[in-house]
Amino acid sequence: MGSDYGKHAPKRVFIVIILLAILTYLLLSFMLWDVSVGLEGESEIEVEYGENWNDPGAVANTNHFLLPVLNENINVKENGTIDTKSLGKQKITYTASFDGKESSVDRYVTVVDTKGPEITLVSNPNTYTLPGHDYEEEGYKAVDIVDGDITDSVKRMVKEDKIIYTATDSSGNTTEVERIIVYDDRNAPTIDLHDAEEVNWPYNIEYEDYEVTAIDDGDGDVTDKIKVSGEVDVSVPGVYVLKYTVEDSHNNTATSERIVNVKYEMPDNGKYVYLTFDDGPGKYTEKLLDIFDKYGVKATFFVTSGASGYRDLIGEEYRRGHTVAVHTYSHKYEEIYSSEEAYWKDFNRMNDLIEEQTGQRTNLFRFPGGSSNMISANYNKGIMSRLAIQAAEKGYVYFDWNVSSGDAGGTTSSNDVYNNIINEIKNRDISIVLCHDVKSYTVDAIEDVIKYCKKNGYTILPLDAGSPTAHHAIGN
Repeated sequence: MGSDYGKHAPKRVFIVIILLAILTYLLLSFMLWDVSVGLEGESEIEVEYGENWNDPGAVANTNHFLLPVLNENINVKENGTIDTKSLGKQKITYTASFDGKESSVDRYVTVVDTKGPEITLVSNPNTYTLPGHDYEEEGYKAVDIVDGDITDSVKRMVKEDKIIYTATDSSGNTTEVERIIVYDDRNAPTIDLHDAEEVNWPYNIEYEDYEVTAIDDGDGDVTDKIKVSGEVDVSVPGVYVLKYTVEDSHNNTATSERIVNVKYEMPDNGKYVYLTFDDGPGKYTEKLLDIFDKYGVKATFFVTSGASGYRDLIGEEYRRGHTVAVHTYSHKYEEIYSSEEAYWKDFNRMNDLIEEQTGQRTNLFRFPGGSSNMISANYNKGIMSRLAIQAAEKGYVYFDWNVSSGDAGGTTSSNDVYNNIINEIKNRDISIVLCHDVKSYTVDAIEDVIKYCKKNGYTILPLDAGSPTAHHAIGN
């Protein structure tokens, strides 16, 4: 019995020692436990000015292994807030306490400004700068998230074809934007005729052009670059067009026209005869032109397409200084008076032929049958009244007559033609005489008519836009 006790004594002593050690550890742990606070995330954090602050938070723990339930029952309190609208370092303290035990930890949050100002350029997509000219600022604005509007501190630097705008805020952040300067020249020069778009010029007086200037928004005064086309033949009364063309250094071209009316100057208190001839040219027209040349007289020809073999005489009439005007292309009443459209179609066709022969169009004409004709009523009621109004709207001048040679009716002899004309012009100061150069007996009478007029103080003139029109009363 005694021997067994002694045999197992060391084992029992060891067990006691282990138990005492465990008891001691548990006692010390119970007496010395504590609370600790741990940060979630970094202890020092930077946040951008004005952005939302998302707090990572903190957690509390105990160091007593027998009291893990404490971790769930210990609350962490925060002391301090982060104002992201205030630059600089700010502090939040996290604190945990339990049963007289307390622990805390700090986190430092620095609110920083790393974003540069925002520069906004005002720009019109249609705006451009003339080459060689300074760019005219359209506008800009600079706003910083911290400093607000700092437009006044923006620096501008022009560099070749661009402008560089630089803005720096109080934190030293710099923003730079560029504006590309669009260099262009889109406007043609402006030609100034100085209120002389249409002028009258006396017959046989050398023409001197009126003032004309040109200004370009890029090149300035470009008057010396004006080119003039067209001529004024003062020996031939009529309407002439001078065309002025000017081009700037960027190929923008402007044109303008001046109308020059070459007219006979009518002496005061004179007596005037306008010899007019319808329906030609024909086979007697050239003989008539020679008669006029012999006496230095100019007349008026209201022409038609006539006989094709004589159309070249339209140009010859013009070249010899006579007035060439529209009568009709077809002279078919039933066609030309069927509608206004038909009339002007015929008119334009004849004017095309005149332009082909003379190089220019005319705004003078005579209605087939005159404005008082009633045959037109057979085809279109009221057409003459409407055509007369339309002619004025188009800028055309029509002429009737107040003296008839009679060759459109029953007269068939030169002697009768002569007497008809002379008997009527005797009682007038201004006579517009209706004749037909397609009648041989009329052409044969003209030389005697000219002699009578010269002997009795009449001035024979061709018609122009300012001449008397002798309009009839319109009956349709």
